[in-house]
Amino acid sequence: MIGSYMDESFDIPPNHGIFAVGGIMARGVPIFELERRWEKLLKRPDIDIEYFKASQCQAGTKQFKKFVSDPKNITPSERTRLDSISLEFLDTIAHMPLEPNSFLVATGIGVVQEDFYEVIKDDYARSVLGNSPYFLAYHLAMIQCAWSMKTMHDDDKRFDDSVSFICDLCEEHSDASYEAYRLLKEKNPKAAAYMGVYGAEDEKQCFPLQAADAVIYEIRRAFHVALGQRKEQLRKQFNILDNKALFAMQHCSKKNLLHIVATHKPGEPFKLDEIMDDKFNEDIRF
Repeated sequence: MIGSYMDESFDIPPNHGIFAVGGIMARGVPIFELERRWEKLLKRPDIDIEYFKASQCQAGTKQFKKFVSDPKNITPSERTRLDSISLEFLDTIAHMPLEPNSFLVATGIGVVQEDFYEVIKDDYARSVLGNSPYFLAYHLAMIQCAWSMKTMHDDDKRFDDSVSFICDLCEEHSDASYEAYRLLKEKNPKAAAYMGVYGAEDEKQCFPLQAADAVIYEIRRAFHVALGQRKEQLRKQFNILDNKALFAMQHCSKKNLLHIVATHKPGEPFKLDEIMDDKFNEDIRF
């Protein structure tokens, strides 16, 4: 059984940027080693924080407020310090010592929010896609993980794992998430063959979910560059992942959204099994 730890990262306001979902997938000992190394970093005297959250590290707020004098006016030296902390946590993910038959990889999928909110201006489209990209992005990411299992199986017939999901608790959506996952599996039998159980935890108490948060934050920012939304360089944090751990990174744009609307009825669970046969020829690569 492989564990997929998943979190979301999104731009505000929601009519621009990316709504991204993803994180880490691991098999074998790496999750236990990640937890050990993650906790050691958190407790290191020069860091000494309760949990890691990428957006707070970037902004110098909450856990990271002690590293800056004024979060609204972060100095170059303070910025360097915050970046050095996030780089250490990302390095922990990317440079995991792996034993035979074990792995730890990063995955993510992004929904283009400008396209999503344009499409759901139509009432019928809204009835299919929902009021926000939350469930669509999560379910696309889960099917992406199932596709990853199938791909690994196709490459090595001895590989027969399925993937179970551990997601960050969401006050707004958690109550509906379990049933939504059950219906997703029911509507997508090809993917369901590679999908295990679903669970949710508080990321502040779960080190692998904090790692998932760190990963999907960097993937979201990389989408900005890849899709031409921002003219900036890829961050060193993303390059660490891209060079060592990134396995799959896909995006969902207007043409994909319109296809989903055209092939679904209002309120129907997303039917995404066609992805299982996709070779993903349009991967975003750097």
